[in-house]
This record gives sequence, structure tokens and C-alpha cells, in this order.
Amino acid sequence: MKHTHRKARIGLVLYILICMIFYALSQGASEIWAQESTAQAKTGDMTVTIYHTNDMHGALAASESSIGIDKVAAIKENTPGSILVDAGDATQGLPLASLTKGADVIKLMNIAGYDAMALGNHELDYGTTQLLQNASSAAFPILAANVFYNGSLLLKDTPSGNTGCHTIIERTIGTKTVKIGFFGLTTRETAAATNPTGIQGVTFEDEIQSAKKEIDELKKEGAERIVALAHLGEHDTVPCTSKALATALTGEYQGKLDVIIDGHSHTKEGAPPVNDVLIQQTGTGLTDLGKVELRFSGDGKSDSVSGELLSYGALQNVTPKAEVTEAINKINDSQKPLLSQKVCAVGNTLWGGTINNYKEARITETNLGDLAADAYRWAGENFLKTASGMDSYRSLPVAAVENGGGIRASLPNGQATAEDLITVFPFSNTLMMKEITPKLLYEMLERSVSNVTGQDKKSGKLYGTPDGGFLQISGFSFSYDPAAAKGSKVQKVTLEMGGRNVSLDRNDSSTKMILVSNDFLMSGGNDFSMLKNCDMVGEIGGELETLRAYIEQLTENGKKALNTRTAAGRIQIAGEYRAAAYTAAFSVKNKDQSPAAGKVVSVYMDGQPQPVNVKTDNNGIARIKVADGPHGIALSRDQKQIYVNNYTGAGLEGDAERSIPAITYQEPQITLQKEETAASAAKETQTLAQAKTETPATGDDSFSIWSLVLILLTSGGTALYVRPFCRRR
Repeated sequence: MKHTHRKARIGLVLYILICMIFYALSQGASEIWAQESTAQAKTGDMTVTIYHTNDMHGALAASESSIGIDKVAAIKENTPGSILVDAGDATQGLPLASLTKGADVIKLMNIAGYDAMALGNHELDYGTTQLLQNASSAAFPILAANVFYNGSLLLKDTPSGNTGCHTIIERTIGTKTVKIGFFGLTTRETAAATNPTGIQGVTFEDEIQSAKKEIDELKKEGAERIVALAHLGEHDTVPCTSKALATALTGEYQGKLDVIIDGHSHTKEGAPPVNDVLIQQTGTGLTDLGKVELRFSGDGKSDSVSGELLSYGALQNVTPKAEVTEAINKINDSQKPLLSQKVCAVGNTLWGGTINNYKEARITETNLGDLAADAYRWAGENFLKTASGMDSYRSLPVAAVENGGGIRASLPNGQATAEDLITVFPFSNTLMMKEITPKLLYEMLERSVSNVTGQDKKSGKLYGTPDGGFLQISGFSFSYDPAAAKGSKVQKVTLEMGGRNVSLDRNDSSTKMILVSNDFLMSGGNDFSMLKNCDMVGEIGGELETLRAYIEQLTENGKKALNTRTAAGRIQIAGEYRAAAYTAAFSVKNKDQSPAAGKVVSVYMDGQPQPVNVKTDNNGIARIKVADGPHGIALSRDQKQIYVNNYTGAGLEGDAERSIPAITYQEPQITLQKEETAASAAKETQTLAQAKTETPATGDDSFSIWSLVLILLTSGGTALYVRPFCRRR
């Protein structure tokens, strides 16, 4: 009987223990958070976590670089009481955003659980009507305390109840409730960096004065902590940086602003605080997720703020929120028929956008810039030839320009699709034709190169800030001195006129010519105010449509490959540097990202069919002598190219600002000069493979001679291939 009672007691204890273990396991992170919350409630302490994004530019779907908004949503959901905000420029960029003018981005942000957002300058790219539609669809307020429309706050009551300037978000833990105030700011640079036609009646007020006003209002409404959602950035070219804002809050405003969640400059910002204000920014394209923790102490004496950036790699194991993933997939599926349309094969990469973390088209000529400007000029000339009422303009020379900031990506070698073109030109700007003079053209070009400040005498590298207003051109060429004073940099402009080149007088205000460009520039965007009041000749369609039509004309509707030079030499630099060949360096990586050390590679330059063979050093670095200027490099015919350019430091060893580009190792390939049979090609491949296996297993097996051997094939064709000869010791 005793044994029976004893067994019962043991069984009961075991049962209770098992139940306790299962209960603890079932609670997981929520139980831990609840315990922390209980402890905080007892002491009066609590912590509120704010997650933040900025400058996503349509990169909401998970990719090789984007965390994915579905993971962001999961992180917020699994952090009870957390807040999720964005600092602007979410609704423009990749096709997911641009195809529906931001509407699909707002849908995804709603599902992800965003609580507030700052107005970015690119939210206005589609015009105020589309912006207000997007804002009305948002389940969260979009804020801009310094942006007005015809005298009233632009975003007030969109949606209903939105103040347009600030919001207070409450969070409760235990019996303690805190109020956190958020207000939005948009850089005044937007007035010059956004299509003026779409923002008529919109004005931008001083950021610092607006911030002080919002701080006063939020304090009156009981906010215990205040956060600025500021689309300002840290570049010195903007009227007010986020650091300047923090520094200006002195006197009665000292200590009243806790955090600036920043955007616009596409940089990563964090500690240390500036004037006791934490400033954070996550870069661009959702490569990082920002995290801020606001700690509230029971006695109010040990409140604190801390922050960090959560990297792409650190969040790899997060399980995405299924509802958001499904919504992304549904949007992508609906776009596939349009996006997958093939346009043409591209033989040599067309360069634009950000290349190896540098915006090339904003400081130097690129072949994609040349192609775009050529397309605009082609469309303009056709318009003048065929449209009625153009008799007085048909004899005038036509020039075209595209702002480098409008070229958002490169068009890689390989098969180009409609999606690729949309990614390159997401703005859907309208092309305009206006009448200008040589004097005005000089003024435009002075503005174009105004942020180029000098040039290295030895390497040729340009100094200055990449600027969205740097012009890519067609129909003329010009030279400039980077080191000259602003307004006096342009030395000479030469216009193509009737098959001959004509030098233009910078003071000629009577000779007429036609300029073709997008409505953004023609309306005075990027500070090209000299174009705003020029006489309109006509409108000739959209940028993207014109570029595609021009490519189809060049390639006979995709039957031929699109092959372009890497640079046409339209923009010439007249400084102390003298053009000369240079040594371009690039890193060759194995598939596991380790250095491909001591390996021979076949270097294909600028889409040419014949390679040059070089050997990497012990660090996997390859070096090759190339002609002055930009080049595309690949290690096989079908590999995506990398970019080198001495004028921007791409591929220059020892450049303090840029790392050398990297490329994945490819086996050296046989290159053919004429057609050969499959059998003979296989034979030559075998010959090369045998030569490799004959390399001695001991001693020095490095190749001392790499000679090009011309093999006569039995079929009558010829094959050019690289054969190794080994030096034995």
C-alpha cells in the first residue's frame, strides 16, 4: 500500500514537472517577453522597440541584397509592442513600385504593419495626385511637416485623421502607458530634384524651424519621447542635413528630440549621437533594418536611447511572414507577362546607376547615357520630319540630354527584357522639345559639371560629388576643365550640324537649336532653371517607350544584338592630365568567394570575341593594361561584365575611396575565329585539358609562356586557342 501511494506521489510530481516544462516551451519568446514585461511593470521600467527602413525604392521582395519586407513584418510581429516606420522613398524604383506608381508598395506596407512614414522626395515623382491617392490608401500616416500645397499641409487628412505633420503612438506594458511622438520632414532639395510639373503649388519650408514647431506641438500633446522621420540625409549638398538639424536644437530645444530616423543620402548612419540626438539611416534597398530602443525608467532619471543596424546576414534565419510573402508573389505574378518580354541581346554592358557602390553616370559619360540621349535625339528628329506645323523648326540642329540621376541601373550583357528597361528608367518621364541657343547650352553644361572639382594628374581620376544633374549628351560634344572655377569650366562646345562639326560661341544668344530632354529637366529640375521658360516645340512621348523603340530600330526588333562602345568620347576633359593607358586591377574569386590565386584567366574586353590572357597573383588579383577610359571585363563570353574606369577610380589599386571590382573565376576558354565542327571543337577542348593534366605534380608548375597557337582543322576551319607550356625544374 505504501508502495502504491509512493508511486502515485512520484507520478504526480513527474506529471506536474512535465506540464511545467511543456508550458514553458510553449510560451517561447512571448513568455520571456512577458516575464520581462512583468518585471518592468513592477519597477515602472519599460522598453519600446522601433524598427525602421528608408529608401527601399521598390526593393521590398527578398533578394540577394534585400532582407525582404516579409521578414521585416515577421520581426515586428515577434517583438510585442514594437513600432515600424519608414523614412521615405519607398514607392519609386524597381518595377514592383513603378508599374503601379507606388500603389502596390503601399499595399505591402499596410500588410507588413507600418505605423508611420516620412514623405520622401521620390514619393512625388508621380505627381501630387498620385501621391495623395497612395497616402489615402495607407493604413498609416505619411508625414511631412514642412511641405505645403497651396498654403495648407500637403498630406493633411490623407487618410482622414492624418494631421499631415505628426502623430503620437501609445504603447502599454503592464499598467504603464507611454506616448511617443513622431513628425516628418522632407528635404527642401525636393523642389529642385523632383519633376516640377507634378508638384505645382507645392512649397517646402525650413526644416529646422518646422522641427521646432513640431517639438512644441508634440510636447503640448503629452509626448514623452520625440522621433523625427527625416528624409534629409547627410550629404553637404542638401539645404539641411540630419546632423545640422540635431546641432541646431539648442537652448530651450536641447534634449527634446531623442532620435532622427533619416533617409535620402542612401548611407548608413549610427552612433555616436550628435548633440545628444541619435541619428540612424539604413542605406538603401532594404540591405539593413534599423532598430532603436527607447527605455523608460520608473523614476524618469535613467531613461536612455540606443540603436543598431541589423544586417542582411544577421537576419538570414528569420522566417518571413507568410501573408506578406503571398502578397509579394501575387504582385510579381501579375507583372510577369509584361516584364518577361524579350527586347534584344546585349553584347556589351550598358553602364548606369550604381556600379560597385559608385554612381558613374553622375560624374562621367557612360554608354547607356549615350544611348538614351541618342534615342531622344532620334525621336526628336523624326518628330520634326513628320509632325505638322514644324516647318520653321525642321532645319534646326537637334541636341539631346539625359540627367545622370535618371539612369537608375545598368543594362547587363546578355538577354535584355522589358523588366530590365523599366529598372533602368523607372520614372516614366515625358520627353519635351524646346528651342534654345548656344549661350543657354553653355549655361546648362556649366551646371552639369559644377560638382566636378578637380582631377588627379597621374591617374586621371575625377574629384567631386556625383550629381544627378550631370548630363549625358547627344548631337554635340564638349570639353571642360574640372579644376576651373564654377561657371568657367566649359572650354568648348562642338555641335553636329549637317554632317559637319561647328564650334559654338558661348555668348551666342541668337542662333536657334532644338533641345530634347525629359520634362523633369525641362521644367527646371536638378537646378536647370534656365530651361523652364524656353519656348516649347512639342512633346514626343515617354522616356522608356522612346528608348525601347530606338533599341528595336537598331536591332531590327531584337533580331540583331545591341553592341555599343563603352564610351564615345563626347565629354572630353581638358585638365592637366594627359590620356594614357593604365593598369586595371580586379579581384577573381572562386565560387566559394575565396581568392582564385595563381590562376590563368581569359579576359574579354568590351564584348570583343577574342580574349587576352593574364594570371592572378597570390591574392587572386588580376591586372591588365587597358586604354584610357571605361571598359567592361568578363572572363567568358556569357559572363556578366564588371566595370573599370580610371576617371572614376574603378579598378585603380590603392584608391582610398573605392575597392577594386570582383568577378567569379571561369576556366580559360577556346575562342574561335571561324566556324568549326562540333567534333573539332571538342578535339581542341580535349587538347587544352590534356595540357593542363600534364603539368608536373611537383616543382614549379606555373606557366612561364602562354602562346597563341593556330591549329589547322581538318574541316578547313581555324581555331584560335591558348595552349600552356610548363617550365620544369
